[in-house]
Amino acid sequence: MTSVGVADNPALVGGGPTVRPTLPRWPPVDDGQRAGLLRVLDSGEWWSRGGAAVATFERDFAAAHGARHGIACTNGTHALELALRCLDIGPGDEVIVPAMTFAATGMAVMLVGARPIPVDVDPASWCIDVDQVARALSPATRAVIPVHFAGRLAAMPALCALAAEAGIAVVEDAAHAHGARRDGRPAGSYGDFAAFSFQNFKLMTAGEGGMLLANDAALAATARTVAHCGRPPGDGGYRHTHLGSNMRMSEFQAAVLQAQLERLEERARLREDRALRLRDRLRGINGLRLQEAGAGRHACYMLVAQLDEQGLDGLSRDEFVAALVAEGVPAFRMYPSIASLEHFAGDFARLGGDPAALPPTPVSDALGERGLWLHHRILLGDAGLVDEVGDAVAKVIAGADRLRAFFDARR
Repeated sequence: MTSVGVADNPALVGGGPTVRPTLPRWPPVDDGQRAGLLRVLDSGEWWSRGGAAVATFERDFAAAHGARHGIACTNGTHALELALRCLDIGPGDEVIVPAMTFAATGMAVMLVGARPIPVDVDPASWCIDVDQVARALSPATRAVIPVHFAGRLAAMPALCALAAEAGIAVVEDAAHAHGARRDGRPAGSYGDFAAFSFQNFKLMTAGEGGMLLANDAALAATARTVAHCGRPPGDGGYRHTHLGSNMRMSEFQAAVLQAQLERLEERARLREDRALRLRDRLRGINGLRLQEAGAGRHACYMLVAQLDEQGLDGLSRDEFVAALVAEGVPAFRMYPSIASLEHFAGDFARLGGDPAALPPTPVSDALGERGLWLHHRILLGDAGLVDEVGDAVAKVIAGADRLRAFFDARR
């Protein structure tokens, strides 16, 4: 590998791209997935109530994440909504969520008629701040949804202890955390429920899909019924014992995901190794602050960072991301904090809340304005690719003055 000097021009201002164009493919394609798809195709049983792929995947995914029960469903948003419905959370209730998360975490709460209360995240882990959760508790609080942000486990022991004392439920949003663990406990094993996503970007994907994990047999049975249009398992007489919806996963999706589950540990170890190398490379670069990795296994859904605009000649986050993309790095802007989303204030007020009374969330707001992430597929490449990504970041930062002039000229 030929290292790119940081004095070279960024690609946007005449330099060549730093990263080779042969990034690992995502979504992944392999013979195990092909074979699984063909088995389902040839079986003639494409529906989960006739085939065995979904039931097998539910069992094996739950076991891999330390849970007794798995309920496969349509997507991660529905998994969260399903958990809240099974906990009988609805109008008049409040659910505490991190202010820094994808919109679906708060939207799922609103879709059952409850109010999401965004609280700030810890400035090092970028996961929900337990002290902020304690301050946000009210008589209307029914649950808290910690997000294992970018694959780093939230402070689950402290959070679960607080929830138990307050008498509220814990629903893990583990959409980023397939295979993550700490102190021998996997993501998904802590809460009353845990919701995973298999959307196209996620660490395991069938394009879409979700999984809800539970340890309580009664809660799991309710979830399975609600996700099957309110019909209990084995029903042949069109009994609808619960108000439900069709949240079922197809056999084809389960076949693809089962093959990926078999490689979860292998890929998790590789991402972890490559992330350590990239973090070491980026740690010494001024102008960039990384998420604290924490103890245990970080799932490395994305490598996330916050840009110090003041130290980069005023280069904005979006301009920085555009410059990285030109270098061949799959880089993206961070989510906005959820209370800043266009829909939030109006829907929060419609549900009986006062948006002006919500607690301030300065850490999340700053991440929403200056945060970025690098796609996890770079962590499935060789060490040389990781070094190229580090060189690309260094080159963009070193060329911030030239990039500033480039963007100014186009305003």
